[in-house]
Amino acid sequence: MSAVDFLISCLHYPYFLFMENTGLEIKPFRVVWFTSFFNRKIIKWSMEKTKLLSLWFNLGVIVSIILLPIALGVLIKMTLSNFVNKSTGDTADVNWHLFHELGHAVAASRENVQIYGVGFILALVLPIAYVSINQEQLKSLKVPGQLRILCAGVWHNIFLAAVAAAIFYLNSWIWVPLFVSNSGVFVTSIAMNSPLLGARGLEARDIILKINNCEVKNNDDWYNCLLQTIKEPTPGYCVTQNIIEENDESIPSWMSENGVTNCCKNKNDGNLCFEYVENSQDPLELPPYFCLPARRIIEKSEKMCQLFSDCSGSDVHCIKPSVDNITKIVKLSTHKGNVLFLGHAVEIYRTVKTSNWTPKYQLFSPSLPEGLETLCKYVTVLSLGLAVINIIPCFFFDGQYIVESLVQSTLRSIVRQKSARNSIALIITCSGSVVFIINLIVALTKMY
Repeated sequence: MSAVDFLISCLHYPYFLFMENTGLEIKPFRVVWFTSFFNRKIIKWSMEKTKLLSLWFNLGVIVSIILLPIALGVLIKMTLSNFVNKSTGDTADVNWHLFHELGHAVAASRENVQIYGVGFILALVLPIAYVSINQEQLKSLKVPGQLRILCAGVWHNIFLAAVAAAIFYLNSWIWVPLFVSNSGVFVTSIAMNSPLLGARGLEARDIILKINNCEVKNNDDWYNCLLQTIKEPTPGYCVTQNIIEENDESIPSWMSENGVTNCCKNKNDGNLCFEYVENSQDPLELPPYFCLPARRIIEKSEKMCQLFSDCSGSDVHCIKPSVDNITKIVKLSTHKGNVLFLGHAVEIYRTVKTSNWTPKYQLFSPSLPEGLETLCKYVTVLSLGLAVINIIPCFFFDGQYIVESLVQSTLRSIVRQKSARNSIALIITCSGSVVFIINLIVALTKMY
């Protein structure tokens, strides 16, 4: 060996030593980590509160067996609906895998099955956790013991999803000391190009209570009220004749290029041309158009209107802004006062970010309850999804081995030959695998 070869081998030695000591292994398209470091801790957990754990894993077997036909039904329904409706997929995070595999490990230790260790594989970008146990000891157990181990992962995922769902629904109670919810939307940020910025505009930390006459309690109301504003015709305002006469600065009206009647000299002084909504049966009491200060008219108006008859009183008239069909006047009622917006209402939704959560103290941000809410949503969906997928009788899934154990135990008195029972289990697993693969291919095809 030359001196150069010797030097290269020496340089590689620390790398190989590090990989061996840490349990890391780098292979084509994947990184594998395996350790037996947690074995004693898992064994210790399995020996504590044995009666409670026994009840826990027995309950897991019952729930998993109930879930098995439901999961098959869901899979078949999804496969059929994929040919009609477009679906999207989610990738589970490593945390749900860890909780799943921890269930297998503790259950295996409870049944005195040797645990070699736990590991983690990063295949391309997909994280996968796993536990390595003695397969011969597992197969030598009686069926109830096998099922307690095989169903433990699915059961833990179901439990995790249930806990996350409970926290999600109790979220509004958890944050009561620090936040108020369903009492208006809290403005978290406003884009720099937003037309609502300004001296009399919106500010971050404002609380929006109404959009025109539509009450806003949460983000759903915020969206629906803005949508209602866009869809409905531009509203008019019921104002007294005295207010109209005192503030009118109109000039002879003319038709602008976009087909809108204008009667104001300067558009930038806060004035807007209003159209008188007349009563067709009575003689015309006022001129057809007025140039009026928009803010003053809206604030002094008794209520909003679409028709002359919507306004009550002999000297109260309905006047509507003379704008095109897209431009809207939107009154945002906040805890500090009213903010008026003239333009495309979609700009409000696009440039203003809101939250359901209003902090009681400036120290706290709505991102705290929002983050917990989002986390609970993902944990519920992904953990329950992982449980449903794993219970499916498909090759390499927990469902394959659960079906084998169930077939061997339930059909023993009917089908005497073990090879025949194995064939039945294989047919069920093959059928589940085919349905799953078809569903997966169709879903991926529709995604891409």
